Amino acid sequence: MSVITGLKNIRQVMDKPKSEGVKGRWLKLDDGQSVKIRFLNELDQDSPFYNEKAGSAIVVAEHTNPKDYKRKGICTINDEGRCFGCEMHRRDPKSGWRARLRYYTNLLVDDGTEQYVAIWSQSVGPKVTSTNTIFEYAGDAGSVSNLIWRLKRNGTGTDTNYVLLPLNQDTEPFDQSTLETFPLLETAVRQVAYADQENFYMGLLTDNASLSTNAEW
Repeated sequence: MSVITGLKNIRQVMDKPKSEGVKGRWLKLDDGQSVKIRFLNELDQDSPFYNEKAGSAIVVAEHTNPKDYKRKGICTINDEGRCFGCEMHRRDPKSGWRARLRYYTNLLVDDGTEQYVAIWSQSVGPKVTSTNTIFEYAGDAGSVSNLIWRLKRNGTGTDTNYVLLPLNQDTEPFDQSTLETFPLLETAVRQVAYADQENFYMGLLTDNASLSTNAEW
């Protein structure tokens, strides 16, 4: 339902339980914490170390409700010719609705006590050193998955940055066949049809087939 009228109906939509969807584990580091990681998704399918089962890393243009960071969805202006986030940005360019690029990938994480697969999400832009390092390294070496990296978080909240350093490359091919990666399009991002976007971004749509995931943000 795109248009909801009546307090009773609004409350029913807001109180309706979320569907389980596809859940993913997200990388969460504390300020100052450092871990070793391995990228499980290459950026290009023609990389010599591309794993077809894992697929590629993705970069998406997303809008976020500036008053509720959990209300984040893929920009649909190119696919549908319409996008609620773009409309809000045009209405007030300083409101915080501008579409921003974001990079998503699966990682194998070693924090010293546990090894696990997690999704890592990072902004993309000229001043974002972590993703710039990834893209430049992939361009020069043709791969980002054939070595271990060290990742460290510095700061908290919006004042957070990540330091990413490549370590020694593999001497033997790395076998990730036993690892289960998360399907990024189903787990990491939300795809909302234009007809449902206003309700979604404003918090009235909590459960709809047009959502690709109900992962916690």
